[in-house]
Amino acid sequence: MNDSGLDDFFHKRKDWNTYFCVAMASFWLWLFLFYFVSQRFSCMISSKYHQLSVAKRLNWDTRIGSNLHAVIVSVIALYCFFTFDTETRKNAELSRIGNSITMGYISADLLIILLSYKHIGDLFTVTHHLMAIWAYYFVVVYGLLPYFANFRQLAEISTPFVNQRWFFDAIGRPRTCRSPIINGYALGVSFFVCRIVVMPIYYNSCYVAWGTQQQKELGGLVSFYWISTSVVLDVINLYWFSKIVRGAMKITRNLKEGKEG
Repeated sequence: MNDSGLDDFFHKRKDWNTYFCVAMASFWLWLFLFYFVSQRFSCMISSKYHQLSVAKRLNWDTRIGSNLHAVIVSVIALYCFFTFDTETRKNAELSRIGNSITMGYISADLLIILLSYKHIGDLFTVTHHLMAIWAYYFVVVYGLLPYFANFRQLAEISTPFVNQRWFFDAIGRPRTCRSPIINGYALGVSFFVCRIVVMPIYYNSCYVAWGTQQQKELGGLVSFYWISTSVVLDVINLYWFSKIVRGAMKITRNLKEGKEG
């Protein structure tokens, strides 16, 4: 191996180690938040926290970390999305950091679910997390498809509103109250814009990239996984959005009947 080859080898090794360290730091951070911070913080913000069942308290604690993760990676994803064309290299690196944070978070969340499977585990969530970890592995370790990985991160913008609806339900606040209604509208709009409206934009970008030399260099397995996971996740998003719409229609109908009554 010549000097140029050695330099390239050690550069790639150092590059991979950097993002791996970010993922590991993220992993331990979310575990620390779950076991040492979430419970104390939850007691401070809600007097009803200790009245919840064990399963709901565990679910509650995971959603505290979920909200923090969503805020961090959403800021990164939005910045990269609006500036990717002008600062491609810089934003590819920043996007990869965001995905490293997510990989660490999902890995920690999966471990928590497995350790508490009796209370909060379900096969759907475990399968989703395993698929996501495998997808982010290609980005974190090899730096593949940073633009498309960043695009998928935009979905996290709606996550805090999803979690907030769960919090309201957990403490028994009726969905017809003012705060759940405002959150419901924010949930519907953010979910629609960040997970549904972006679909044609995303798949058009996939279409444009397909058949290029860069796409061919990915190989069949990575290319298949790239498209198949995107389709599966978007089918799930469409299903969830249909439930959001039906729920919004039901609440609107109840409010209208209440006012008329």
